[in-house]
Amino acid sequence: MIPVRLIGGAARRALAPGSGRVLAVFRRSIYLEREDGALACLGPSALGAGPLNALCDLPEGFGWEERRVAPGAGFVCDEEEVRVAGGAIFSLRDARGWRHVPLPPGWTAEALADGLAALARAARPPAFSRPEEGMGFLIGEPTVRRGEACLAPTDASPFHRAARSGGLALADWLVEVLRGESPSPPKEAEGLLGLGPGLTPSGDDFLGGAMIALRALGGGGAADRLAAWALPRARERTGKISLAHLACAAEGEGASALHDALAALCAPGAPGLAETLAALHAIGHTSGWDALAGAAAACGAWLRARGSGEGFRTRPGFEGRAPAPV
Repeated sequence: MIPVRLIGGAARRALAPGSGRVLAVFRRSIYLEREDGALACLGPSALGAGPLNALCDLPEGFGWEERRVAPGAGFVCDEEEVRVAGGAIFSLRDARGWRHVPLPPGWTAEALADGLAALARAARPPAFSRPEEGMGFLIGEPTVRRGEACLAPTDASPFHRAARSGGLALADWLVEVLRGESPSPPKEAEGLLGLGPGLTPSGDDFLGGAMIALRALGGGGAADRLAAWALPRARERTGKISLAHLACAAEGEGASALHDALAALCAPGAPGLAETLAALHAIGHTSGWDALAGAAAACGAWLRARGSGEGFRTRPGFEGRAPAPV
């Protein structure tokens, strides 16, 4: 029996007593789909914590493909165990519930602005070599004091052109929403949904990162607006796994490393930022960087909504939480 050590809230709900089928199989991890459509990902601790993940002590040399487990195989759960047909038995008895780290107490808009500037320096060579693919290129030379949110001018391919136009349009729209206005979502942002290859396309990860950052910063109303626009469209334009991650992001939860990065950005001096970038770099092919780019864009929009005066104090009628002034 293989013990599950750490489990996210969405994974816990998917692995409640009931049954379902295997949705996707990888060498060391597996996605399970409950009969009601809820998803969970069983995998090793190296997968990283998150809302959909159940992290296990997998035996040395364990691999799902070698066990001939294929999509469509069944699984059943009771209060303490998960049994995968032809695969393995997992124990939930000692699994701890995962919770993401909050932003540091007393964080300020000035600290966030400085953190975004530190991110722009840390995310480019020679400090760090981010992948050429994906949306990480949007983390560029920000003028965050003026609120231009970590967006760079790269547009060398159709993907990059769609990513840049969609990311810029989304950031501008978020500024208006965070100021209490009610504009319609921009057409350019629709190009982000399902943009890119893989189980979680880059555009989806970008949108998820933006929603997570908005919730963390206290912009729940803006996160709700973005989710109400994105989730119905995502059901038509992306796959089940990416949709499940987007649904978690709409509630403010994503990869533990992304929450760690947001906490670092809001702390004076951005402590531990390099370590969080390394952890994000290890998530998927580009997923960690894609989500970070979306989070950075949302953070920049949050600053722009407040303007650069009065210590970035909240404007009258703004719906988000104001940090303590410096």
